[in-house]
Amino acid sequence: MDILKLIAIIFGATGFWKLAEILVRIRTDKKLKKAETSNLYAQANSQIVENWVVWSQKLEKRVDDLEGNNTEMRLTITKQRIRIGELEKHVDRLEKRNKELTDKLELL
Repeated sequence: MDILKLIAIIFGATGFWKLAEILVRIRTDKKLKKAETSNLYAQANSQIVENWVVWSQKLEKRVDDLEGNNTEMRLTITKQRIRIGELEKHVDRLEKRNKELTDKLELL
């Protein structure tokens, strides 16, 4: 019977240590999975921020290009307004001259 008790104690101690090892392994696996999940979240957030920075830089460049284009368009419009004013004055002079010539022709 002493041998049976000794065998029972050995199997009991071995089972206890196996159980402790399994519990430690489960806890370690949980911590590892949690760390991997946190790492994935950090990578995803980093990628989102990086994408946002790239997008905002492209948007700023596009706005700058459009503002430059807008300045050129304003300059063109200003030149056209000046030219229109000159042409209106020329038309007024031609209309006056035409009226003068028409009046002279009627007198003849």
